[in-house]
Amino acid sequence: MFFKKLKRIPAMFLVCALLFTTVFSYSMIANASSSFTPRLDAPSYSNDYYYSNKNIYYQYGYGMPNCTAYAYGRAYEILGRDPGLCHYDAYEWYDYNDGYSRGQTPKVGAVACWEYYRNGETGGHVAVVEKVENGTVTFSNSAWGWENFYLTYADVNDPAMGESGWNFQGFIYLGDFDKNNNNKDDNDTITYKTGVYEVEVSDYLNMRESATTSSKTVYQIKNGTELYVTDVKQSGGYTWGYTTYKNVKGWVALDYCKYLRDKPLDNGNNYEHGDINMNGAVDILDITELQMYVSKNADFTDTQLKLADVDGNGKIDISDVTELQRIISLNKA
Repeated sequence: MFFKKLKRIPAMFLVCALLFTTVFSYSMIANASSSFTPRLDAPSYSNDYYYSNKNIYYQYGYGMPNCTAYAYGRAYEILGRDPGLCHYDAYEWYDYNDGYSRGQTPKVGAVACWEYYRNGETGGHVAVVEKVENGTVTFSNSAWGWENFYLTYADVNDPAMGESGWNFQGFIYLGDFDKNNNNKDDNDTITYKTGVYEVEVSDYLNMRESATTSSKTVYQIKNGTELYVTDVKQSGGYTWGYTTYKNVKGWVALDYCKYLRDKPLDNGNNYEHGDINMNGAVDILDITELQMYVSKNADFTDTQLKLADVDGNGKIDISDVTELQRIISLNKA
């Protein structure tokens, strides 16, 4: 297994860090933000919780990739204020007297802590719990000398929390986020369907080549963008929606989107003729929609009827299907 060890911080840094340690009262901790939005993608380099002097590790030259720099920044991002967590090596975090409660039960927003002793060497790792669903814990991580950001998973009953060979110390609880609207417990049932969604993330949402977090990112979509999802599937513990944005096709995690309506609200002027499903591209999906309508197995809105009259003769029939097939074949040539 790859050793996700934090590079040892020199004594000079420890002295400086002590001067900057923020002392928090228990009342301040109790007033932590009650909202929580899971992070399943890397923070942008413009995110100052991770890449600025707000982050004590970044400030002293121990920024990402580094598990502590990431966890400190993530905690800052979750709380909206300096978290007052440990400024030292990862294996020292759990025992640091910062006033937060601790335990062995995984909860969203908690910092998970591990340590190890090998060949006289001590090391550790910290990560943040992003989701606890269907018996699976999802952690966001960074690792010194390795990746800026990656996800790991563990069974809720795994005593090592997915890191076999390590000693799992426990969780540091930043607040109680389990009951907010952005998290679903195992008894909640949310039905995802095709339609228009609005992206709800702190900065951007990655569109993936396929429906998995390990797939290539093909576009980064800003918060607040509306997307028309034409297919939905479950994969890797998440619900994915297939969409087209600025003529780029891919999959987005609908867990981080809000459902708005079943069809785009538009008079058709912003869509190319033949883009019947109004997803920003004229392709085989539009042919399928048109064939369904012509065979009387689907209903169209007024906007869709306008876009479906591909040959411009004022009626929707098989000649429009033929013309649409011709247009698509020419675009592929």
